[in-house]
Amino acid sequence: MTQTELNLTANYIATLASQPDSKERIALFLDGLLSSFAQKNEPVREEKPSVSAKIRFSQKELTHMSKTFKKEFIANGLAAHVIKRQRSKNCTIYIIRYRRSGYNICVSANSMEEARARFLQATKAENIEKYRRKNYAARGTFAAIAREWLEFKEGKLNPRTHKNYESYCRRFLLPALGDMPVSSVKTIDLNKIMSGVEGRVYEDLRIVLNSVFKYAMASGIISHNPVTLIPFKKTERSNRRALTPDEIRKLLKRLELPEFKAYKRTFLILLFFGLRPCELADARFEGDFLVARNAKRKNGKIEYKKIPVCPQAKEMLDLSAPVECPHITNSLNRIFKRIMEDEAITQYYLRHTFATVCQQYVRPDIVDVWMGDSSERLVGKVYTHFPDKFLYEQMQKVTFDY
Repeated sequence: MTQTELNLTANYIATLASQPDSKERIALFLDGLLSSFAQKNEPVREEKPSVSAKIRFSQKELTHMSKTFKKEFIANGLAAHVIKRQRSKNCTIYIIRYRRSGYNICVSANSMEEARARFLQATKAENIEKYRRKNYAARGTFAAIAREWLEFKEGKLNPRTHKNYESYCRRFLLPALGDMPVSSVKTIDLNKIMSGVEGRVYEDLRIVLNSVFKYAMASGIISHNPVTLIPFKKTERSNRRALTPDEIRKLLKRLELPEFKAYKRTFLILLFFGLRPCELADARFEGDFLVARNAKRKNGKIEYKKIPVCPQAKEMLDLSAPVECPHITNSLNRIFKRIMEDEAITQYYLRHTFATVCQQYVRPDIVDVWMGDSSERLVGKVYTHFPDKFLYEQMQKVTFDY
């Protein structure tokens, strides 16, 4: 510091000493003076000295702050950075800045009281988003949170379910909400989306929305869930039934036609083993059993079921050939409707047929094992472990009538 700078500093302190709150003013000046020495590229300007320090707010002043910002502000000690700057001989301004966690708030006024008031105004819920830096805002958008949630759920959901949820986000949610900060999404925004869908799409879409906002709440990004007022409407499922012996005969006959013969093996496996169509991809024959991954397990749990080969399946299927799934489920279903010449009959009737026929010959709890369903009784869930030999012997009693 030069002699001129020392003289200016002494004169400024002497001036501050004669003013009200002299100790606070001198402390603020000295704090800023020491800070200026650490900033080599910002030399002290003789004619317009600036001082800086921390300013703290009371809990009472935080009453009208945005809830999200309030949590962040309290965690950082209720403090912001204040700068007192001499703009001209008779003009002093106070600048309050807060630059943390993506927020860049900067307000100024001719008095400390007015600067505090402007800072509090900027932190209200209706204003705070103006002060979020773009790179942080992108991370807080609905699109970013939805992708983060999908990544979190990968491996915890059935792969098919996870893929469907990705599709719902891409088709319905991201076009409408993608660029919006998740904290600014309102119930009315969601209602506009939900009013345009119905049935299973409505049911699944609400599940996705509710899960994304619950994830945002758990991450501390929002404090309330806007999905709460969107009603959950469970879709009424159409009742399916088992095929009659006449319908089974028709199925077998039409599977011999040249246009459908390529699908004969696929639909016979669905009939004689009661698989869900989506379980065909991982199915394989091992000796006298067909082994398939059970698709209906929660939290992505991997579990396999073993279904014995019945006598009629042995006669009509080559057990040495691999199990194939020629099309996705929807396409396969359209083909099955053409085979049966009835739009009301779906390939899921084959699973119903398997369960119905089997229960005519063996106990329901054994059929539960073959279907991959959990028994309702504790004994069935926990304590029962049927040996393969017993299950195979039970299956030999089953006869499909056609």
